[in-house]
Parts: sequence; C-alpha cells; structure tokens
Amino acid sequence: MKTISTTTLFALFFTFPLFSQTFQLTVQNGYGSISAAPGDTIHIWAEEFGAARTFSHWSGDTSFLEMPDEWHTRVIMPAQNVSVTSNTKILPTGTANPLNLENIMGRDTLKRVFSYFPSGMVPKGVCWLWHGTNGSASSWAGQEFEQHQFVRYLVANDWGVIVTESEESTKHKDLNGDGNLRYDYYPDTLNNVDLQNVRAIRDTFIHRGKMSWNTPQASVGFSAGGAFSTLLASVLDWKAAVTHCAPGVEPVIQVTTTPIQFSMNARDNHPDVGLAGNLEAYDNYQYLKDKGQCAQFFLLRSSPTYPERFKRMPGITTTLSYSIHNELVANGCFGPGGYLIKAPSVIEAAVMANPANWPTIISLTPAQQQFVLDQMDVMWSSHHFHTDFMAADFKFIESACASAVGTITPNKAPFLNIFPNPTSDKIYLSENTGQLQVFDLEGKIVLSKNASRASELDVSTLPSGLYFLEIVVNGQRQVAKFVKR
Repeated sequence: MKTISTTTLFALFFTFPLFSQTFQLTVQNGYGSISAAPGDTIHIWAEEFGAARTFSHWSGDTSFLEMPDEWHTRVIMPAQNVSVTSNTKILPTGTANPLNLENIMGRDTLKRVFSYFPSGMVPKGVCWLWHGTNGSASSWAGQEFEQHQFVRYLVANDWGVIVTESEESTKHKDLNGDGNLRYDYYPDTLNNVDLQNVRAIRDTFIHRGKMSWNTPQASVGFSAGGAFSTLLASVLDWKAAVTHCAPGVEPVIQVTTTPIQFSMNARDNHPDVGLAGNLEAYDNYQYLKDKGQCAQFFLLRSSPTYPERFKRMPGITTTLSYSIHNELVANGCFGPGGYLIKAPSVIEAAVMANPANWPTIISLTPAQQQFVLDQMDVMWSSHHFHTDFMAADFKFIESACASAVGTITPNKAPFLNIFPNPTSDKIYLSENTGQLQVFDLEGKIVLSKNASRASELDVSTLPSGLYFLEIVVNGQRQVAKFVKR
C-alpha cells in the first residue's frame, strides 16, 4: 500500500483551506471594497476628485495593484487582507478650469488658443492637445469631461498646456474636400497650414517668456487629433506623441524617430478606426519596437460599472448617481459582473424611443446626459478619449520609455514567444506559467486556463481570427499575438 508522507498530509490539511478562504479588500477614498478569494481580479476606483483637484496615486498595499498611479485599476487578490487609499493633488490655480482663452495669430488666421503656464516658473514641458474630426479646442477646455481631466492632470504636474484647433475647424470650411473638418496630414512644414500655425503659436509664447526654445514639447490627440499628434511631434522632432483611437499617419510611422504611444479602445467602431485601425496601430507599434525605437501600445478593455460612477461630474449627487445607475440596471443594460451588455448607442436610442422608461436620465440637463453617455462609452471601450491610462500618458510624454522599450497595457511586461503561429490546434509557450487568458479583438476573454507550470494551450475550439494571449510568469504579465487558422 502506498504511504502518504507527513509533508503531503500537512499540505492537504493546511494549504487546501487557503483557496476556499476569502480575504478583505478595503478601498479608502474610493470604491470596490469586497471580500474575495486569492486570485480574484477586482476593479477599484478612486472617489471623485473635486472641482480643483486631480487624482495623484494609490497608497497602502500597492504591490497588488496593476497600475497604482491610475484612478481606475485592478487588484489581483492575494492570500491576505489588502487596504489601499486613493490620494489627490490640488491644482496650483485652485480653480476647476485653469486654462486661459485668447486669440493668437497663426499663419494667416487668428486662432482660438487655450493655454496654461505655471506661475513664476518655466514649465517642465509643454503638451499640445488635439481634438477629433469636426471637433474644436473647446473639448479640452471643459466641454468634454474625460479630456478636461487630463488637462488638469498636466497642470497639477507643472506642465504647460496649449490647445488650439485645425485650420478647417477655425474657418468652418472643408479646405481639402474630404467631407470633414480636420487636419492636413501632409508632412511639409512649408505648406501645411496646421504645422505652420503651431510654429507661430509656439514662437509667440516663447517671445512672451512663457517657455524657452529648449522647453520639451509633446503632443497628445484623440481620433483625427491623435493622427495629427504623431505627424506634428515627428516633423518638429518633439519629445513624444500619444495617439488615442487612431493608428497614426502611416508614411510618418515609417520614418519617425519620435517616441510614440498608441492608446486604442477594444470596441472602437468608428468608421476610420474599428478593428482594422486597432490592428494597424498594433502593427505600427510592433514595427517601431522591432527597429529598437521607443513605443508603447495600450488597449482599453471594457470595464464594469459602480453606482457612484456618475458622481464624477460636479452637480451630480450620490443620490442622483445611484438613481441613474439603477435606471440602467432596471432597463437591462448591465450583465454579470456589472458590465454593459448593450452598446451606448443602443441605450441612447432606447431612451429616445421610450422616454417614459427613463425618467431620471430624461430629467438630466443636456450636459449631464452627454456625460452619462460618455461614461458608458468608456465602460464599453468604444470610440472615446478616456483617463483610465492618464498617468501612463503623462509618464510617456515626460520620460518616454525611460525603463523599457515596448509595453502593452494595462500591464507593463515583455512579450513572450509562442509557436507555431499561425496555429490550428495548439500553441506552445516559451515560458511556463500557471495562468493563461486569451482575448479576442473586442477585449473579451474567450479562453482561460489555470494549471501548474503550463507550457501549452489548446485553441482548437476558437473560431479563426487574431487573438491576444496573456500569461502570468513570476507575478508579471506577458502578452503575445497569435492567429488561429
């Protein structure tokens, strides 16, 4: 008869209960407190920042946070209690909107310019912010909640901010006949009016003493503004560029030496982006990384709701936020885990078609209604600027790839090798792991596996297509792209 050793008996009796035990996650100044089992993934959020503050960081047991500098992050629950606290930073202006509006002469047109420069000091750098197609500079100046939060984050970190708009938006005229009001993407500083406007505005602020010729310049943009951001920073040889929801300008990507961060949204269904745009952005990132250039790639996945989500907008009380949330629940908008199961556009159409079913949302002001829709866009991960990676955006423009070349978020980690790729049945891993997850291009988990030192994964049941494999090795996540034939 086989004998069981004392060590084995100890393991059976004393380690097994650990995995059935739960531990307490406590979130101070935020949301997401829960009792959870080791290995559970929990979303947490900082409480609303206030009119003249911005999020700073989490403190406490931050080693268990995926991104301790982001207001929304995840906790991989360990076999112990965890307590974290969100912290905020006061804006130096002490006001909710630190931007100053004036008109400055561009190449041949007076341009609306919103700006901020620290009082009594040269800024650490200056970040130029760019709107999307048919948009305007006002989106960054308070008209759009998520974009304005990033402005405030820059201000709180002693950076200067300049916001203007495309020449077509200023003139309200489609100058190149493409049917939209947006930027000139031709990389010619002599003839591209948008580039010349930037140089004129920059020189004006330099001559005023707001910054010097040596002040670092960076560019961040959304959608069409994201594409222009990559062009602008590359042509003028700036410190860094960040593009949200746009893959960049292809000819520029091939020759640029400027660090570029691509921040894409998993369910982006914009006709100029969508699945093809997300894949192009990833390929552009991979191209830059392969040639040894500083680049990062972020993919915003869908996230769950919480009842206080809508308190983020000043004027929406706790009671009203709960009422909005409960109305969405009552109308079948959320599924298991609090994730949206209806696209924001579908919900918007339902509100318009049957207003009697939505008394709370109907009673909101137009600005509040737009805010609720925008927050659902972020939770759904559709075509929208977001602040879920706000600190990562800032770190990139301040010190691009200071520690590593090439990351994929929400976890900074190297890429692993898998083979064969493409595959029709199994993939084999270059490193053993105990935790694997496969995501489709919408960010949904389509396959997962927990095993001791797994070295292979059967993907034969997956439909043909492109997937991302995420594994955990020694507490660090690594990511690889593969094709299922």
